[in-house]
Amino acid sequence: MKKSLIWLFLLLVTPMLSFTQTNDDCMDCHNERDLTKSINDSVEVSVFVDHKVLDNSIHGDLECTDCHEMIEDHPNEEVVASVSCGNCHEDEQADYQKSVHWLSRMDTVVETATCKNCHGTHDILPSDDKNSHTYKLNIEKTCGNCHDKPAVMRRLGLRGETPVSKYHGSVHDRILHEEPDKNPPTCINCHDYHQILSKINPECSYSKQNIPKTCGTCHEKIFEEYQQSVHWQGIQRGHVEAPACNDCHGEHRILSPKSKDAVTNRLNASSQICNNCHASEVMMQRYGLDPRRFESYARSYHGLALLKGDQDAATCTSCHEVHSIRSNLDPLASTNKAHLKETCGQCHDNITESFINIEVHPLDLKSRNPVAYIFRVVYTWLIIVVIGGMLVHNMLILLHFIREKRKREKNMPRVQRFQSWEVYQHFLMFLSFTTLAVTGFALKFPNAGWVTLLVDLGMNEAIRSTLHRAAAIVMGTISVIQLFYFIFTKKGHRDVKALMPTIDDIKDLIQNIKFHLGLTSERPKFPRFDYAEKAEYLALIWGVVVMGASGLVLWFPEIFIGIFPSWLFETSEIIHYYEAWLATLAILVWHWFFVIFHPEKYPVSLTWMDGKITEEELKHHHPLEYEELKSQIKINKKSHQD
Repeated sequence: MKKSLIWLFLLLVTPMLSFTQTNDDCMDCHNERDLTKSINDSVEVSVFVDHKVLDNSIHGDLECTDCHEMIEDHPNEEVVASVSCGNCHEDEQADYQKSVHWLSRMDTVVETATCKNCHGTHDILPSDDKNSHTYKLNIEKTCGNCHDKPAVMRRLGLRGETPVSKYHGSVHDRILHEEPDKNPPTCINCHDYHQILSKINPECSYSKQNIPKTCGTCHEKIFEEYQQSVHWQGIQRGHVEAPACNDCHGEHRILSPKSKDAVTNRLNASSQICNNCHASEVMMQRYGLDPRRFESYARSYHGLALLKGDQDAATCTSCHEVHSIRSNLDPLASTNKAHLKETCGQCHDNITESFINIEVHPLDLKSRNPVAYIFRVVYTWLIIVVIGGMLVHNMLILLHFIREKRKREKNMPRVQRFQSWEVYQHFLMFLSFTTLAVTGFALKFPNAGWVTLLVDLGMNEAIRSTLHRAAAIVMGTISVIQLFYFIFTKKGHRDVKALMPTIDDIKDLIQNIKFHLGLTSERPKFPRFDYAEKAEYLALIWGVVVMGASGLVLWFPEIFIGIFPSWLFETSEIIHYYEAWLATLAILVWHWFFVIFHPEKYPVSLTWMDGKITEEELKHHHPLEYEELKSQIKINKKSHQD
């Protein structure tokens, strides 16, 4: 009885303590646009209220004191009670107090959302008003005030593009702005209004357990189909790996399956959705499934045709269905033997019992189909023996012609074009370059067949990297020797001068093209090095410098990145890789043509063996050098006679 009297007293006295005043009284001050107040003696904030905005708001018929509890000393009294929307909106307040926004109030780094952050202050309008912060076309902007900020996203453990910016590119966003009457989902349709819960909360609308139901509020038929699937059954059993809607369709940037960029596009779904789970050895082992299903599919005609972009090729969902994916042991499953005729019949006519026994995931050929396995083994050896025999046969013929050419040239007058040490240098250059190309591309293409063969023969990463660096050292050493030759010897000086590009090289190029097009009968007269040889040798110098410099950065990153910016490492990778392609293709297309495949050189130029060239070939291809050598011989003979 005593407590009841105390409460009654408080209820009667408290209103008397409040100072009753009208909206006009408040606007006497708050109508001033420059009216501000200080927060923590450091931040000035405006307390101006536009009475027109307030009058047009949903609270326009309320008194200021209905929300703001004033006392008699206001405005001299600094402490004014905060507005509590829950005084009127009790249910909404109860929901909000369960939400992550309420629970995050203690976060001092990022301000959490309160009523005014979403609904506004004096400008609150009904949600169906187009100017309302909570109108369906404005929701993403309202949520984006926080969830489009990188700082907020980092606080939530998210990086990269924000959820709101992702939503802007979604099919939901497109329909929202093009056909708003269809009421496509915005943030609040999936995440709820006030009771926005943590994803680990069992009552959360977008938790693993509930998100199919949330999506099903719009996609009712699809949800019914999904409930028949093994995926839904897995979720019901608590298997968190089982896919729900967002695992396949994404979360915010959900695209139409008709979009070529959508993961659900029929050309993408198998490789970008199904493969993510069904190729995981850990996950498939957990459920006793074969992780090679996509691998086997990719080997089949269906998979190969799909990878080539065939819109009609059968995908995973063509046989297993889209949402109602059942175990093939389920009598209702489209992949159950009882329904295979119907399933295959979607594409194929005249389906028989034998046809449906064709393995669509071809693996383990030896145990599954011994006959096919025997034919595979027979053909493998047949290819090795037959094609290998052809190769040996043709090599014998080629070597015969090389020997015959060698014999003929030995009996012909020859000129020593390159010194013996240059011949050895060329051989080491060929050996080191080939080693660098093979071991370099082996690193870049580890799954290539020829790389797999090298690995099976014992070339592990330690051996590969050692061979690559050893070859680099050999090539670098050869290049330094060549540099010393150019600098410190008379013949080196001569070759440097001969290798310098001149205007005559351009003239020779034009003349050579005209000759081979039949526009002139006169060949260009080349000096010691023609334009093709000059371009090739200068490209070699460029390649050695570029590959050497970038290779050193990749070999000793700790040293170089300690001196230069970090972007140098990736830049060196790019330069090293593409320069390797440029050099390799230049050798195959340019150098090999002039020393092997050129009709005048075939089956191969023999200069690489001893550095000599026949006098006839020198006279034919390097007439200017021939004339120079001939005049030197005459001068030497005359000097000798004198």
